[in-house]
Amino acid sequence: MAVYDSSKAALGGLMRNIAHLGSRRGIRANLVYPGLVDTRNGREAGAGRPNRGKGHVPFGRQATAWEIAYAVLFFLSDESVYVTAQTLAVDSGLIGM
Repeated sequence: MAVYDSSKAALGGLMRNIAHLGSRRGIRANLVYPGLVDTRNGREAGAGRPNRGKGHVPFGRQATAWEIAYAVLFFLSDESVYVTAQTLAVDSGLIGM
């Protein structure tokens, strides 16, 4: 898990640097951190791990892939033209609660 966690933390630093360097040219850099996602791989990874179950998630279910995609689409759209160097957790509130 140390390598996985380190790579996730590195994404934040990379995003901030790209946002800073790209800001003069109108280049935005943001991150979407998905929580538990109801996919085949997600279900297999969670098998036998109760803390990855639906009961442990504030909304009582895992996200759909579409719900994660909609967050990415927001960052790609002109609706977020003044948003950069931000991280959006799409995780039903797991990080914030």
